Amino acid sequence: METPIIVISSSAKGTGKTTLALNLAAALWSDSYRVKLLAPHNPQVAQFMEQRQVLREQSGADLPMPEIITNLDNTDDDAAKSVIIADIPTENMADYAAVFAKAHTLITVGKSAEDFEWPLSHPYINLIWEAKKNIAARGIKYLNWIAVLNQTDEASDDVKQSLAAATKRFGFRVAEPLHDREAFRYIDNGYCAADMADFRKLFKMSMSDVYARREILTLTDFLWQK
Repeated sequence: METPIIVISSSAKGTGKTTLALNLAAALWSDSYRVKLLAPHNPQVAQFMEQRQVLREQSGADLPMPEIITNLDNTDDDAAKSVIIADIPTENMADYAAVFAKAHTLITVGKSAEDFEWPLSHPYINLIWEAKKNIAARGIKYLNWIAVLNQTDEASDDVKQSLAAATKRFGFRVAEPLHDREAFRYIDNGYCAADMADFRKLFKMSMSDVYARREILTLTDFLWQK
């Protein structure tokens, strides 16, 4: 059985890709998924894993750990609910064209509408165009491409109109925006917003934490919609 691959990328630096990748991983294992993570040379992921292991040892809590992988050579999995999340570095995205080509879902992350307004000759668009051709060659009708406005206040009408225009031009779907909530940055301490509800004895949730968890679960549900 082919394991679904969710590729998280951005044409701009500093949009919160890794923060989203780890929070998405936590939301998926909260829903009983087995999560593998491809995050090449990412010190933020290394810190998360180190801090999470410390938290597990100190608390005795069986916090799930994503399985870190280094390539997609073996993407078949016997588990009924397995998923691979690929956090692609912006600096050398072109080196990961083969990962894009195997994607089942592509999440493009941005902090403003301008992060989704590319000229048709932009290298990011060329990379996605090649991925679409490879996906079509595998018999998949279309790439499930999703745009996420991240770390923002409520999107203004101008931003919504700009994203709607980009949707028509490029063919992605627009998810509900993720706000700039402290809970999404708990990854620095080795846990995520979705962990807090599953391990209530370990964490005390504020209302902001509840809203953060709701936002990431809403995104998770949106991923599987057609």
